[in-house]
Amino acid sequence: MNTHILKDKLFLAIINLLGKPFFSGSAQSAAFLDHLDAISLDLPKLERDGSFIKVPAHGLAGFMEAGLRVIHDAGADAPVVIYHQGGGEIPFDHTISAAYPSGSSSGTTVIAVKTPFQTTQEELRDRFVDFNNYVAMIACVVKLTEALLQSTELTGAACKVVAGYSLGGFVSGRHHIIYNTADAYIPFVSGTAHAEIFLTTVKAAAKARRNPEMLRSRLNFTEAWKKADNSNVFPVLGRYDQLNRLTVQGPSYCGTPFDLWPGGHLYGVQNPQLIRQKIEAVIARFCPSRARA
Repeated sequence: MNTHILKDKLFLAIINLLGKPFFSGSAQSAAFLDHLDAISLDLPKLERDGSFIKVPAHGLAGFMEAGLRVIHDAGADAPVVIYHQGGGEIPFDHTISAAYPSGSSSGTTVIAVKTPFQTTQEELRDRFVDFNNYVAMIACVVKLTEALLQSTELTGAACKVVAGYSLGGFVSGRHHIIYNTADAYIPFVSGTAHAEIFLTTVKAAAKARRNPEMLRSRLNFTEAWKKADNSNVFPVLGRYDQLNRLTVQGPSYCGTPFDLWPGGHLYGVQNPQLIRQKIEAVIARFCPSRARA
């Protein structure tokens, strides 16, 4: 068996063995836009000293706490990338910090975003038995991303890029479809058919799988993608990805060109320099005078 496929299958087996079935408590949720409209948050001052910044929020799932950390500061007028963590990625900035390690030289300011309900694996398992919490989490960080992009903190940025891995890629795509206020978007190993992972690869409760339309109507955004101008989106997929499968997520981009890594779902996590290379290549396209790897 291909080693990339084997690694992914082992990864999924561990997730499915150790975690609670997703949405086993409740497989119902309000619509995504209702969640988004209900989110209220106040964006704190963007500290650029590497400290963690708590972002309290409220929505249809009650109180939530997202967060931010500037992991690399290249100055107020530098290009900015807002990067969203993967599902279950704890600490939230693990992958992007590996792509932009402390002390490395870069002309890009990098802001890592932490989603609610993913501080520990225990919190994740406990909160995501409720589908409503899962949808609220996504809405929260989509709204937070927009607040960041519109904030005076980023007014002078040469260009603004939103990116993310897996779950974070779906968040990036959602923001593009709803707001499209960043210059460019880079969703890594995700797609637009978010619900399909719970119907095919990740263990979801039987009650959720029996009602696929609920999952699809809340999580998928393929139909909106078909109607959008996606020329500023630069997806990356994995040829052997067993979670967000190429055969599912490739077509979900509806003709939008994508790069194809010769690996599985964890390929970018294991090769974080590829994430950085892609980000810097996109920045070079949108503000070539400021891009520097």
